[in-house]
Amino acid sequence: MGLRNVDEAGKTTARALRTFEGAPKGYWWIVGALVALASAAMLLHESGSWMLDLAPLWGASVNIRAFSCDAHSLGLVFGYAVTQINGRKFARLVGDGLFWLIFFIAQVGNVLLFYGCLTVLDAPFAIVAVQFVGAASGAWFFVAASQVACMVGPALFMGTIVAVVSLTTLIVQGLFSMLEATSPLLVSELLHLGLVVAAGLCLVKAMAPGSCFPESYRRSFAPIRTREDGGGETTEEKGGSASSDRRPDDLAPSRRRAPLCVRLFVIVGSYGIVFGFLHVIPLALPLGVVARVASFLVGAVVALALFIVTLRRGRPVDVSLIWNRFYRFVFPVVCVAALLGPLTNSSEFLPALIMQACALYYFDALLAMACSVIGQAINAAPSQVFGRAFLIRSIGFLLGNLVGSTVYERVVLDAAAFSVIGTAVFVLLVLVTFNMNSEKYAKTVWGLLPHEDPRGRYERTRDERCSALADQFGLTERETEVLRLLARNKRPREISDVLVVSVATVRSHVHAIYTKTGVHSAAELAKLVECPQDKS
Repeated sequence: MGLRNVDEAGKTTARALRTFEGAPKGYWWIVGALVALASAAMLLHESGSWMLDLAPLWGASVNIRAFSCDAHSLGLVFGYAVTQINGRKFARLVGDGLFWLIFFIAQVGNVLLFYGCLTVLDAPFAIVAVQFVGAASGAWFFVAASQVACMVGPALFMGTIVAVVSLTTLIVQGLFSMLEATSPLLVSELLHLGLVVAAGLCLVKAMAPGSCFPESYRRSFAPIRTREDGGGETTEEKGGSASSDRRPDDLAPSRRRAPLCVRLFVIVGSYGIVFGFLHVIPLALPLGVVARVASFLVGAVVALALFIVTLRRGRPVDVSLIWNRFYRFVFPVVCVAALLGPLTNSSEFLPALIMQACALYYFDALLAMACSVIGQAINAAPSQVFGRAFLIRSIGFLLGNLVGSTVYERVVLDAAAFSVIGTAVFVLLVLVTFNMNSEKYAKTVWGLLPHEDPRGRYERTRDERCSALADQFGLTERETEVLRLLARNKRPREISDVLVVSVATVRSHVHAIYTKTGVHSAAELAKLVECPQDKS
């Protein structure tokens, strides 16, 4: 039994390595650009929180750190919202080289202004504007980069989430936290500028002809639609105009009830409120560098370990699994973080801060994974799915920030107050988690699945059979994608265009599929897909 477990672990590791090697052209360049620019944007906020304290305003001293947090949260909301106004214009900007040149020049200018305000100008309130611009541009770039999610499978995307979260945390909370305590500010400024330049260079490589980043914006996607609770449809196309062939009488019933996706938005927004509220409370704590670094790094490690363990159980990652993990793991972790609030006023506050960081990282990782899975399920542009989900999350976070700041200024945060806060958080999350949604709604992708005609149902069933065959015969993520395209009667040349790889690579994957499944021709493979039970 032990040898068998070792053999299975070896096969899993080898399959994961093949999955990472099978990333489309330019994929890791856009991931590198995202890590560098996200780290630079987060540093504007974190450095402001580390260095700002009180400042005079209209004759009174105010906590400028709270203003900084609010500006950062508002910038995130603005950045995500801008990406959702006009999907076509957004896609044109992403492909415009002149726009990117101006974008990165503005990033360099914003970083220089930030350090200038800290050292030369002595203008703490100007940093609020810098926070807003940095957060907005970071959110905009995150949505732009998220489009490549349509080019990879769940396993590779899950690894990407782990890589992005771990690297940004190490850069922001690890490297720069230590530099703040041990090095001159000029060193941090130069490295901060280096992150922006590195992001620009990575983007240049990611924009090369044939790379997956520009190719992902050339794909055609279905508009995001919502379906009603009672089975009726509404053609609410959030990325475009509504269909004109529906009669007003057909649309009337759909106006009486909110679409199911509102339930999902309420849940995401409510959790965002809780995270925003919990984020404000530790701001007044006199944290040392070691305590702050430990809370974030340990929280991130625990969250990512939980993320990997709870999703990699041999089951395909679908919306039902995401929802199952949400109420089984996100809900208790967040509740424990809230109930540990009283410890933040004692010398034992570190466990509470670690749990808060763990809850936030795990929630964001699972939300990103859910966006990828939902986008694949409804064939929607990932930039639209990610933009909407994280917009709702950021709106909730901003509201939680505002409420937390008000409570902190007007309420004495003793053990009794924290007990009331923990109870209120628990009640809110119970209501939205177990009364606003269920496994049934998750199976319909929270009402986002359009009505399936017989052909659409057949195609979905065929893709499910391909996934089952991939699990049965141990196909890699890329081989599974090739299998699905072969099942749709795509030729190697067409598959190479879709996956942005060479024809020789496609033929290599086809040969591997034939070898693993034991078939010798396209006809045998088609029969196996139609009747998977015939092949053991």
